[in-house]
Amino acid sequence: MKRIGYIALALVLWQCQDIKYPEAPDNLIDRATMIEVYTDAYLANASKNFNRTVLLREQVALTEYVYKKYGIDSLQYEQSNAYYSADLDNYKKMFEQVQLNINERFAVVDSIVTLEEERKKRERDSMRELNKRRRDSLGLGGKDTLDVDLDKPEHPADSITKPQAAKRTLQGEITPRSKDDSQR
Repeated sequence: MKRIGYIALALVLWQCQDIKYPEAPDNLIDRATMIEVYTDAYLANASKNFNRTVLLREQVALTEYVYKKYGIDSLQYEQSNAYYSADLDNYKKMFEQVQLNINERFAVVDSIVTLEEERKKRERDSMRELNKRRRDSLGLGGKDTLDVDLDKPEHPADSITKPQAAKRTLQGEITPRSKDDSQR
């Protein structure tokens, strides 16, 4: 009885070994282009989650943009995706390349942002230096206006120009307080 069980198990396992891979479709997207399509599709999907309201307001269809960019349609994409995903080792290598492509793009964007920040810093520094020279030429002693606290007045408020506090009358009119009112 045990022999029949082992034979049946061996037959089942042997039948499972015959995996049929899908045939390459007639309009198969080549591997390099498919990696670029995956990269752009990944970035498009990420941008949907980043600022959805702008995409909805501007009516941007990112998947159609990716299809148009590479001259493919959704059926061609799905058939090619099914073909490449059947071989998991190859599919994994493709997505490792997608990750490298995304990292390269982020590195480019980061370098552009860094260059822009450095340009703005140089511009601020040159404007600060120009203002110092201008103040020195006017004989202001080089006091930097950026160091002045704008919220704090330079001179204390004068008691003569101090506004008088107001009081409400029974009729709802506002009149200035007299010295007699402030003593009460």
